[in-house]
Amino acid sequence: MNLRGDIKSVGAAYQMSAKFLDNLSFVFLLASACFLPWQTKLIWLPAPSNYWEISFFAAFFCVLFFVVFFLPGKRLHSELVDFFRRNRLLSFAFLILIFSGFVSAVFSAFPALSLFRWFLLLLAISFFYCLLRSPLAWRHYFIAIVLSMLAVQAAMGLLQFFGQLTFASSWLGIASHRAGDLGAAVIETSDGRWLRAYGASDHPNIFGGLMALGALSSLYALFYAGRRRIKLILPAAYFLFFGALLASFSRAALAAFIFGLLILIFERRLFGRNYRRVLFAFLFFSLLVAALFGWQYRGLLRARTGLNNRLEVISLDERAEFNRRAWHNFADDPLGGVGLGASSFLDYRRGGALSGQAWRYQPAHNYWLLAAAEGGVIFMAAWFLIWLEAYKKSRKHLVFGLFAAIFFLSLFDHWLFSLPLSSFWLLSLFALM
Repeated sequence: MNLRGDIKSVGAAYQMSAKFLDNLSFVFLLASACFLPWQTKLIWLPAPSNYWEISFFAAFFCVLFFVVFFLPGKRLHSELVDFFRRNRLLSFAFLILIFSGFVSAVFSAFPALSLFRWFLLLLAISFFYCLLRSPLAWRHYFIAIVLSMLAVQAAMGLLQFFGQLTFASSWLGIASHRAGDLGAAVIETSDGRWLRAYGASDHPNIFGGLMALGALSSLYALFYAGRRRIKLILPAAYFLFFGALLASFSRAALAAFIFGLLILIFERRLFGRNYRRVLFAFLFFSLLVAALFGWQYRGLLRARTGLNNRLEVISLDERAEFNRRAWHNFADDPLGGVGLGASSFLDYRRGGALSGQAWRYQPAHNYWLLAAAEGGVIFMAAWFLIWLEAYKKSRKHLVFGLFAAIFFLSLFDHWLFSLPLSSFWLLSLFALM
């Protein structure tokens, strides 16, 4: 009788412990959603360029604690075996990615930075697995909080653009930007310099990309949402993101948004006339907002789209130079790469007379070229297989427009690979598709 009582008490204690761990993991998942869109960080190893510094972001710790508290409550061995059986190609790609990334980091031009980036990649893959295996309701909360945080950034970006004023915050990782500052992302006209919207990002192109993804995610969430209250909030969020996207003046982000929106319209045609009406209403009002914005700021728009503008010529020449350097790095070591995060550092070290000007050295503005240059062709091929699985999943779940926008951004920018948080953003998106 006492033995049975002891067994029951042990079982009850185990259940309470498992429930406690579940609650903790849920709290840290929500904290991860809060901090992932922000740049709150503690700089551990400063560097002349943000691309080379080693910093501990608040999001890292939230993700780490989520993973640590989520896994013990699960039958890890059996669930991992089940995951490998169901996702053999994806599992193989992750293993190759981890192994090739580690080899590249060991022989890197900057081993400390590359090993740190490799650890972040390993943590991002763990986050992908845990997010994928988490309850559906948890993922809904995660999406809602991320979109809420991006909406706050969208409002900040609009205030920055219309007020031409930014503020700095070490807690949020926001730097101050002014139109007169050298190196600030501006549009130059005969009337002067006009600051583009940064939000809480390091560059308007990153901000624009996040706003494009936020706008498309809001539309998809609108069609999948079941609650009436949420359906009333999401249209407002969409137009907030769309307005902030316009204020970023990011050409790649706007083109990616248009590409994703057109595919979304084609996808939703499969769902009947009501969906078509809603989508065309959104399309009509989006065109109206864009037309009004374009007319009000036609001088800025003309300067931004004109390829003969001084700043645009410099920008295009620099992009070509960054890509050329990355191709040179890839040709030097096509199998092992130069090390994760070390491509622009190696260019800086080779720079000679320009070696004191760190701002002249940036990663290649192409995700795939940068992945090949830093991790090698095998590393890049592993990422391609992961993207391929995400593509199949997006087609199956009818969110292909979102995937198409992400892929478009990967062709014309580097932030989906080069930033410390980029692998977390990308893999969480793939997990949620």
